[in-house]
Amino acid sequence: MREVAYVELTQLPARPADWDERIAPFDGKCLFHESAWLDFVLRCKSRAHINYYSISRRGQCAGYFCAILFGRGVFRLCESPHMGRGMHLGPIVSRDIDSTELVDALLKACRQARIASLDVCFEPLRPAPMQNLGFDTSSVVKYVCQLDGGVDGVWSRMSRKRRTSIRRAEKMGLQAEIADDPSVVDHFYRTYCHVMSRKGLKPSYDANEPRWLLQHLVPSDRVFPICVKREGKIIGVAFYPHDDDAMYFWDGASDPDSLHMSPNDLLHWTAIKLAVARGISVFNMCGGPVPQPPNRFAINFGAELQQFTVYRKSLVPFLTPARQAYRWIKGARFLPSFQGLASLSAATASISECAL
Repeated sequence: MREVAYVELTQLPARPADWDERIAPFDGKCLFHESAWLDFVLRCKSRAHINYYSISRRGQCAGYFCAILFGRGVFRLCESPHMGRGMHLGPIVSRDIDSTELVDALLKACRQARIASLDVCFEPLRPAPMQNLGFDTSSVVKYVCQLDGGVDGVWSRMSRKRRTSIRRAEKMGLQAEIADDPSVVDHFYRTYCHVMSRKGLKPSYDANEPRWLLQHLVPSDRVFPICVKREGKIIGVAFYPHDDDAMYFWDGASDPDSLHMSPNDLLHWTAIKLAVARGISVFNMCGGPVPQPPNRFAINFGAELQQFTVYRKSLVPFLTPARQAYRWIKGARFLPSFQGLASLSAATASISECAL
């Protein structure tokens, strides 16, 4: 007879001092679980706080879960913060954990803590059993560029058009490099606001966010800030957070009058070369909900479209229409922007907690 493997969540009093060391051995760990990124989130969202949980199986540690809590009206929502871009914040668990027991443990923790809804995206889950548990489903895609085969391998998988653009940028004297000077943020934000204004849009974040991104991620060597110059003048800037396995596109902006020289292509290509040199195997470029128009820019870099399922279960009858109404009232600024870092992983979860 098969032994029952009980999975439980236990809230920790605070983030352990050795948090990054604790989560490192588990398969689901990524940049967005690490202390540097979580501190960045807290800096950007002053009214947010983070709950930390250990996940045990038969009394033995099987992983961890960190949940970011926000106030939304009468609810405290525990979810991945958009900050203009999507991110993933799911359970960090052993590969062989029983996914059904994990979901049962998450739901039990929700009920015990008066949590109102649970969103989860975890690769081993399957639609049929999740729907039987009362979860709704939606599809999400991401564009992933594999970096195996070295620089030559990535170059060969890119489209001829993209390779030609990069060669043209270099022939026209464009030079890309790591941006060591913090003042590059000021140039980036001015350009970003100019680009948004030309599109008739408002900036989705203020100048502090890219500044705080560098302040928190540079000391831990978790970001490539890259600028493109021509004749010593900066014409483009982009930021690429990364962990040991994957690199992500946070955001970037180039002078509109310089786009004929393909500075964006050179920014991405420079980031790819840096990632390959570090042994990073994946460039997660962008993504979003289904349907959405094809991202030709990502596809021309050799990125492949990957689709996965997000599951949501509301534990409060009126919560789903209330959240839909709230997002409709607030508009697009609460929806993920997929021009920048829009990476939803195969282990994403968010929960919503009723205000006590």
